[in-house]
Amino acid sequence: MKVAVNGNPLIGLYAKVSEDYAVVGVNHKSLIEAIESRLEVEVIVTKIAGSELVGAMMALNSRGAVVSDRILSNELKELERKLDVLVVETPMTCFGNNLLINDRGGIANPEMDSSILEKVADFLGIELVKGTVGGIKTVGMAAVITNRGGLANPNINEWEVKKLEEVAGVEVLTGTVNFGTDMVGSGVVANSKGYVVGRDTTGFELGIVEEALFP
Repeated sequence: MKVAVNGNPLIGLYAKVSEDYAVVGVNHKSLIEAIESRLEVEVIVTKIAGSELVGAMMALNSRGAVVSDRILSNELKELERKLDVLVVETPMTCFGNNLLINDRGGIANPEMDSSILEKVADFLGIELVKGTVGGIKTVGMAAVITNRGGLANPNINEWEVKKLEEVAGVEVLTGTVNFGTDMVGSGVVANSKGYVVGRDTTGFELGIVEEALFP
């Protein structure tokens, strides 16, 4: 399903999903309905640290959510009604940008403090290693992975693919969304049950998204 938020096809910026829940930062009917129906999840509508861009601000898998200590108390309360939440004191506040994870493992921005990386990996119950996707450090925007498959920036190299596939336990393909956008994490929201893409995604791109996430 293709959606835009007030004309913006970068829907991955506004939402973060797991197998059972989605956190959406903007009360946008078509995005919420698309996520509920296609991903079969319960939607939590809240900002993170006052920002609608929850896809960039938080990391999420089936174990719980990771946010920075910039989160506001009312936002944290909203999340904690449904999710276990780890609040981390860090200058690197955009966990959604800086972590690329599923329920098995993932990669983190290579500049992330090792003690934080260990704390996050332990909380989420995953193996987490430092890495890049196509040389890009904001790995959460450069790719999207689920428990079934992955789609990465076309510039990802063979070594990066191998590393991601090993730690996440899925096959990773390359492609674009939204008529050539290579930061695919900004334009796709997905779990193992379905996906929603930005409105500008072409039929050709959709075919690759489908093949990558549902092999």
